[in-house]
Amino acid sequence: MGGLLEGPLLAIVAVSLLAGTVAVALAILAVGTLRRAIRRLAAQLVELRRHPLVGDVPSESEPALRSLAVEINHLLGDLRARHRQVATHSSGLEALADGPPDLALIGTDPSFRVASFGRGAVNLTGWEPMEILDRHVEILFAPGEWEKVLPKLARRSLMRAGIVERVTLQRRDGGTFPAQLSVGTPAGLEERDAAGLLIAARDLSEERALEHRLRESEERHRRLVEGIQDGVFIVQEERIVYANPALGRLLGRETEPLEGVPFRDLVDARDLLRVVEVLRRGERGEEASGEIACLLAVRTGSPREARIAWATIEYRGRRAVIGTVADVTARALFERRVAASEARLQATLESTSDGILVLEPSARGSQVTLANRTFGLLFGFAPDTLLGQGEVEVFRAMQTRCAAPDALDAFLGRARSGDLARLEGLELSSPRRAMLEIQAGPVRDASGETLGLILTARDVTARVDGERELRARMDELAKAKADLEIAYRELADAQKALAQRNQQLEALNAELKSLDEMKSNLLANVSHELHTPLVSIKGYTEMVLKRKLGPLTPEQERGLGVALKNIDRLIEMIDNLLSFSRMEKGETQLNLEDAPVWQLIDEAVELVGERIKRKNISVTTQYESDDLVVRADRGKIVQVLSNLLTNAVKFNRDGGRITVTARKGQRGFAEIDVADTGIGIPPEAHEKIFERFYQVDSSPGRKYEGTGIGLSIVRDILRLHGCSIRVASEPGQGSVFTFSLPLARSHEVTTTRPPAGRNRSREGNS
Repeated sequence: MGGLLEGPLLAIVAVSLLAGTVAVALAILAVGTLRRAIRRLAAQLVELRRHPLVGDVPSESEPALRSLAVEINHLLGDLRARHRQVATHSSGLEALADGPPDLALIGTDPSFRVASFGRGAVNLTGWEPMEILDRHVEILFAPGEWEKVLPKLARRSLMRAGIVERVTLQRRDGGTFPAQLSVGTPAGLEERDAAGLLIAARDLSEERALEHRLRESEERHRRLVEGIQDGVFIVQEERIVYANPALGRLLGRETEPLEGVPFRDLVDARDLLRVVEVLRRGERGEEASGEIACLLAVRTGSPREARIAWATIEYRGRRAVIGTVADVTARALFERRVAASEARLQATLESTSDGILVLEPSARGSQVTLANRTFGLLFGFAPDTLLGQGEVEVFRAMQTRCAAPDALDAFLGRARSGDLARLEGLELSSPRRAMLEIQAGPVRDASGETLGLILTARDVTARVDGERELRARMDELAKAKADLEIAYRELADAQKALAQRNQQLEALNAELKSLDEMKSNLLANVSHELHTPLVSIKGYTEMVLKRKLGPLTPEQERGLGVALKNIDRLIEMIDNLLSFSRMEKGETQLNLEDAPVWQLIDEAVELVGERIKRKNISVTTQYESDDLVVRADRGKIVQVLSNLLTNAVKFNRDGGRITVTARKGQRGFAEIDVADTGIGIPPEAHEKIFERFYQVDSSPGRKYEGTGIGLSIVRDILRLHGCSIRVASEPGQGSVFTFSLPLARSHEVTTTRPPAGRNRSREGNS
């Protein structure tokens, strides 16, 4: 009530002050001219003192008082606005003091006696304000509860921060109820000032009841979750925060706590990424629920097949994923076995050459319950159209496709009676001509009860046609047998004549072998006998050409040069014939030694040096390194190089080039290339040039002479060393012959080359 009177009192005080001010002003003004106006104004002020919130001072005609009246009216307007604000504020404070109806607001004095009691307190305790005011607040507490709170009230630090406590309060009728108590002191007071308490109490009866029901519900849920066979889990941030015992048993982790374990540890590696991604989408709220099949990683044994059903929930104030894990290993295995069995049965039915039809009784009569593809093909039924058709329709369609429908009808009559029936040689006229063998019999269960009728049809067209063909073949065979007997007699006579011819051929073959051996011996002897005098002739001819036996005319020098050239050609031919003869007789033996490659090449170059000079050909030798050492027959390899260099000179142009390159090859071999700038070799002759006596140009007027055995000897010598040779050439582009030689295992042989000084060009690492 003090708040309600504060505004009018302030207005009265202000008006009194204003009246005194006006009185002073009237004393100053002239008494005569202003007396009546002052009386009127004083009368208005007296009226306003009685009713300060209504009315205004009327406007004065006297100029001196007019401005005063206006200011008084302004002051009255401000006072009325302030009064309305104070009234509004007071009503809000009263409503706030009463508080909400379910919240008890209680104020006490410093001695803990009730000083204010809100509407919520009346509703909760049943006490009326007039009954409880000025009584000790302990009356509102159940016995012993005030003593729990009182020690905390004595601590100023707790009081400044505010005390929140759960206690039991007592109603006016003696009943009790749980409540949450918030206790504090009014703000703005000094520590030395004595102050009462401000108490806010909220009834927790319904909350306690809800908590009790929640605990009971959680307990029932816990017993249910822990009692079911399926595993249950809750996952937050990809870690398990709850797992029931069944999940531990399923994973073989009965003795290990699963809380805090990353869920990924429970999933087999094959399904890990897929399962983790699904749970992440659930935790992010992208999906609300779902199911996923996966393999679980168990402690012992192979992974178990499981199906996880999950949904998103709020758990302890955060989003989580709850799920159940069902072990479907046995069920999946059973389903796979059933599916495999059905697949095998279906595959067997579809792959068999016999047509199969099963009829079983139904509400609409006997109907087709199983038919394979072969049966449909035999009788011209479209695929998947037989299932569900009635017996009458099927049998009628079968009869229309038979050449003898009466025979089929009689057969079906026996089948319907439940007896085993068989029909051979049923001829079909459509969809194609065929001969069938049909059997029918009842389908019975384990107890012997008839379940239906099974009909099988086998296409015996091939067998019938085969029997007919066989009979025809037997007749032909009998005729052929007679002809064969005649032919056998003729063959016996021919064999006798052939034996005589064979004896004659063996005699001729022995004679040819003897002649061939004589030819080889003669060739070897003649070659050897010719070689010695030719060498002597060559030596004397060279001496004559070098003018050691006297001067020569130009014509004599040219003639002797031609003679020397032909002597060299004869010596080369004889050497090749000797090598050819030895190889034919198998008398060639290898004297293997370690030889530096540069030495072999230099020896061969020296041997053909005169020919190289005559055609003004430059020879370049290139080595990958100077320490290339091969294990070979020195003489045979020098012969190989000499033959290749001789060909390179023979088929080269005047002023041409020959390049010999040596390098390491693969798997312990060295490779040597002999390249020239000659006429080249056509591709179709690349393999033939290594055959004996083969020449690219074998015409009588050929430009290049030779026996055609030089490259054959090269190939045979390399084969004795376990090596090979190949050629790369194009007509007009020169040729490159490449052969391999085995590298020596040790390098004890001195491989240092002497300084270059021979009469041939050298490039690169020569």
